[in-house]
Amino acid sequence: MPKLRIAHVTSELSPLARTGGLGDAVGSMIRAQEAAGHKVVAFLPYYREVRLLGAVTPQVVLANLPVHLAPGLRQEVNVLSAHLPGSKVPVYLVENAKAYDRDQLYGTPEGDYPDNAERFILLCRSALQAIKEMKEEFDVVHAHDWQASLVPAYLRRVYDGDAAFATTACVYSIHNLAYQGVFPKDTILKTGLGWSVYTPDQLEFYGKVNFMKAGILYADRITTVSPTYAKEILTAEYGWGLEGLLKTREADLSGVLNGIDVAEWDPAKDTHLAATFSRRNMAGKAACREALVKEFELPEPKGRSMLVAMVARLAGQKGFELMVEALPKLAKKPVQIAVLGSGERRIQDLLEDAARKYPATLALRLRVDGALAHRLYAGADAFLMPSRYEPCGLGQMIALRYGTLPIARATGGLLDTVTPVDFKKKQGTGFLFKAATADSLAKGVDEALQAFADEELWKKLSGEAMGEDFSWASSVKRYDACYTSAMQRRSKRPRAA
Repeated sequence: MPKLRIAHVTSELSPLARTGGLGDAVGSMIRAQEAAGHKVVAFLPYYREVRLLGAVTPQVVLANLPVHLAPGLRQEVNVLSAHLPGSKVPVYLVENAKAYDRDQLYGTPEGDYPDNAERFILLCRSALQAIKEMKEEFDVVHAHDWQASLVPAYLRRVYDGDAAFATTACVYSIHNLAYQGVFPKDTILKTGLGWSVYTPDQLEFYGKVNFMKAGILYADRITTVSPTYAKEILTAEYGWGLEGLLKTREADLSGVLNGIDVAEWDPAKDTHLAATFSRRNMAGKAACREALVKEFELPEPKGRSMLVAMVARLAGQKGFELMVEALPKLAKKPVQIAVLGSGERRIQDLLEDAARKYPATLALRLRVDGALAHRLYAGADAFLMPSRYEPCGLGQMIALRYGTLPIARATGGLLDTVTPVDFKKKQGTGFLFKAATADSLAKGVDEALQAFADEELWKKLSGEAMGEDFSWASSVKRYDACYTSAMQRRSKRPRAA
């Protein structure tokens, strides 16, 4: 495979800025692509979070860059250069204090920032304009989720006749179809694309503007983050109103499973843990469990109890309501649940109320805490993911690497990564339940408890889980194939006059 020049445009990039799986996935993907020999760069907003983190010392490469957003509408940005921590990958930070110097990336627990459309229009236009001004040449521009979904449209409708992008292909990745960037009708004027694209077969969506439609319509190739999710989004149940459009691009749609950064998530070298351990020597996992129980101030149960972790954004997608609804049943079983996450106020209030009612069963840490996440993955016996839908999911892969068995709903990437335990063969890596209901969740926990009661079986299953390979190596090769296909498609498309 020839080495490619790839530019990523993303609203999140771990460890600089993240709210969930998007930042983790893009960050580890980029490092893996660099390791494979590709020339990779990334464009990211210069959020306050990036500045306060202090992990990079950016230098200005383009000062006061004029960015034309729409007729009569112009902004200026600075483009700063740094390196992604732990790599040589250049990260170009788009600096505009009005747009990005805020407490959070997208909004507060009460809701999204009202000007998110303008903020991410600016990101898309700034990234492409910076590429042109820096005279960089790329084989592929890879845009991620709705925040970067206008990049394919701008490449096709604004920059198609520009020599800077004469041979540049575009790949668009859907990390979560539920978040589409839907805004009021007059937002079309702010995009600079004009009323001609405000039609049902383009960006119009039930009287509003849908940014994600631009990515789906104009990219040379489309990917999503697991093979099962690529099939699910073609159905009414998971398509969120875009299943019809996606079916028209089905031949150009691929599901490429996300990987994890196996250097960061390594129980044998993890400095956040009370003790390290490996598949060959799992003794340290018991020490991690003991430390985690103390850290969450869980009461000592009368007998052997299964410690279950949840690490996720507090969002409706993640199924926290199902867990809370199942608590009256779970509280009667030898189960304790430790939760780490932040997000929607509604779910936070729901969890806090449940923890007051069931203090012996449920303990909470409602914040973002990367080090504690490591300790949860390592110290828990099982990992609960009752997702209503899950495009890929990284939590279950990380949990498996730490010998912590997932209890997960059978959907999306969870189906692609968790092998149901076969009690007769004494094989498998987790427990899947089908329905998005509290009863189904409780049955999944019961199945896990059945295995947990057999200590030798549980030890065997944990070891099998730790033997799974969810590194980026195979996924990078699949992306290489997508890039090659996109480049071939681009080469056959006539340039604009």
